[in-house]
Amino acid sequence: MLKRLVGLKGFVGRKRKKRGVFLWIVFFIMLAYAITLLMPFYYLICNSFKRMDDFLENGAWALPKMLYFQNFADAVSLTSGKVSFLGMYFNSIILTVSAVLISSASSTMIAYALARFRFFGRDFLVALGVGALVIPDLGSSTVVYKIFVDLNMVDTWLILVKYTTPFGLQFLILYSLFKTVAGTYVEAARLDGAGEWRIFLQICLPMARGALGATMVILAINNWNDYYTPYMYLPSVKTLSIGLQELAMTVSQLDRPKLFAGMVIAITPLLVVFIAMRDTIIENTVSGGLKG
Repeated sequence: MLKRLVGLKGFVGRKRKKRGVFLWIVFFIMLAYAITLLMPFYYLICNSFKRMDDFLENGAWALPKMLYFQNFADAVSLTSGKVSFLGMYFNSIILTVSAVLISSASSTMIAYALARFRFFGRDFLVALGVGALVIPDLGSSTVVYKIFVDLNMVDTWLILVKYTTPFGLQFLILYSLFKTVAGTYVEAARLDGAGEWRIFLQICLPMARGALGATMVILAINNWNDYYTPYMYLPSVKTLSIGLQELAMTVSQLDRPKLFAGMVIAITPLLVVFIAMRDTIIENTVSGGLKG
């Protein structure tokens, strides 16, 4: 019996040791991966504070000899065609805010209706909403573009109608949340004479505030960085993603620090929003999923 206990103890010890080695290997792999993700940020921020002579003499990877903040003031004066940097910034804000509000309103109402009501075809619509996440839509891109061209909606803000599509990650998370909302709250509101709109706006929607806020931040980041939509549908209304790409192709070597400073200004809102909402994003997206 004693030999068995000693053997079992030795087996557990070896197993823990192997597990510890495995965790250290995983840690170093993830650390190396994190460093590769941070390298572009180092490159961008480091060069945005360099003078032109410092950038040319010491190379792009060296630390700046001194912090040169004038690049950020000069970056605002950059233009892509007839659109200024501030104009591109304003266009990005309009596109991002409009897309997030339209998409969130559509997804929230559809998710609530499918989660709280039973009707013919409901299960098919839910399956369609889930399937929209795994089926690529690249094959239909040309058809959608042709429809917008035929309707004379290209290069106008009418293309915002394409964001009314309700299905996606936001729908999945909100559907799961509305599905699990306690029915006692809804029944109590109905006994008090509340209609469906009041139940939705004053009871269910406040309960989904955390998940809705998290998904809206994710949508904002995606739309702020979106290159395809403004390139295809808003060619003359340039956003930052389009304008900075064009500037990167045309700006001379001597103006590179200004361009890097402009890129830093462009990503600053995303960093601020993500840092402020990181706990809400992680909590509500990791716990999301289909239930019931």
